[in-house]
Amino acid sequence: MNRRGVPRDTAAAAAVVAGVSVVIGATESVSHVSNISNLYIIAIAILAARRGMYPAVVASGLAFLAFDWFFIPPVHEFVVNDPSEYVALVTLLVTAIVIGHLLSVATARADQFRSLQRQTQLLYEVGQAALASPQLAASFPLAVMRLKQTLGLTGSRLLVRDEAGLRQAAAAGALPDVAEEPEWLQRVLDEGRPVGVWSQPRNNVRVLRELDPVDGDLVSTEGGRLSQLYLPLRVESRVEGVLVVGERTDGGAFSAEDGQLLLALANQLALALERLSLAEQQTRARALEESDRMKTALISSISHELKTPLAVIKASATALLGQEPVESASPGRELADSINRETDRLTRLVGNMLDMSRIEAGALRPNLEWVSIADVISDVLDRMEPVLVGRRVTVTLPPSLRPTRLDFVQISQVLTNLLDNAVRYSPAGAAISVSADVVRDQLRASVFNEGSHIPPAELERLFDKFHRVSATPGGTGLGLSIARGMVEAHGGHIWAENVGRRGVVFSLTLPSPAPPADAVIDPTAAGAPVARS
Repeated sequence: MNRRGVPRDTAAAAAVVAGVSVVIGATESVSHVSNISNLYIIAIAILAARRGMYPAVVASGLAFLAFDWFFIPPVHEFVVNDPSEYVALVTLLVTAIVIGHLLSVATARADQFRSLQRQTQLLYEVGQAALASPQLAASFPLAVMRLKQTLGLTGSRLLVRDEAGLRQAAAAGALPDVAEEPEWLQRVLDEGRPVGVWSQPRNNVRVLRELDPVDGDLVSTEGGRLSQLYLPLRVESRVEGVLVVGERTDGGAFSAEDGQLLLALANQLALALERLSLAEQQTRARALEESDRMKTALISSISHELKTPLAVIKASATALLGQEPVESASPGRELADSINRETDRLTRLVGNMLDMSRIEAGALRPNLEWVSIADVISDVLDRMEPVLVGRRVTVTLPPSLRPTRLDFVQISQVLTNLLDNAVRYSPAGAAISVSADVVRDQLRASVFNEGSHIPPAELERLFDKFHRVSATPGGTGLGLSIARGMVEAHGGHIWAENVGRRGVVFSLTLPSPAPPADAVIDPTAAGAPVARS
């Protein structure tokens, strides 16, 4: 019951009883009508249907007294001569109270049903608009407008988080501008809890505190009226927006059902924000996928076109070198030697791009055979001897190393890329070590270089295509990505880690089950550590 409506309800009850008493008095002055007291019951029933239980009970008591005072002999006294009149008076009182109670309950339930129907309609319309509209953001203005109409609010707003903070996505009605509101919004974003602001007009004080709308916690113990309500829109553990709700236009308080509606709408808007975010991410992913597809097609096309001219340049440079004596230091030989070296580098780059295209197309199929990793390492070091000039390379292998099923060419390419990366991104003269062993049916090979360090945040991204650690010269960002693709095609895993501040080690593992009886490895392929400089 609203305490502010008690005086009006009491006055309404007195007015109804007075009016009926006048009618009964006028009628009795003309002729006596039996059971005329039923007019009180009819009036009290109408009053209960309109204003509720309290005025109906008050009117019942007043009708009991008025009928006794004005119409039961002796009049103008609360005394009854005929005992049967006591029955009439008590019947009047009890009947009026019971009928008033039943009608007030029925009216309250009907009002509650209509309220729930309006709330359900609101949630349905908002949900339907969010599902039907190709632009989810178009459903936000409808949501705040229908909320304002359903609860009879002075205004409501929807604020959505973006890179700059909170922006207004939709608004309906008018809400007062309060200087402290940015602080209140930040509190909701940080804590993720609903807060209410109660205003006390007498001393112009605002009280802010957390609340739980579901429990009907919408009345302040300090008094005042709830002027604004801030509901967070939570997406998982992050607050992505705030629903701002103004006070009711009739000055009434929010019920527990209103609180449940507000939370349900806030959850529905949060789901819409989540769908909007997922749709934007999907759009960006499709754009990136299309960009990668076009980039891959372009790289593949260019790489194929470059193979022939590179072969011609290589042949021409080799022919020029053959015409000059080995001991010659003529400018022509130096120029031919420079062309030959750069052609080899460009050929490796084109080969990397073609390998990347095959990996992304899923066309990379390892040709597995029983191979000793020692043979692979030896072959790679022989081919990279010109690149490793000035470096001390240590190879550590166990005395006997069983063979592993792998693609010789592809794993050679992986180790080549790892060694090239070690040379490129370590200080000049820094030592490099290569090791391999088979433990528990897993082949593990590592390439360690001294003097370099990778920021921890970059370790996971090192193997992404075209990714390079910032502030590092040269490179295309393809070598490690290709190495990962080839290792994963073997069913293996590759990663990088810092060894304190001493350097960086790149490691890979490949499945290495026990070989069949006819797979024999040359014992000279492995042995004591080997040093190269």
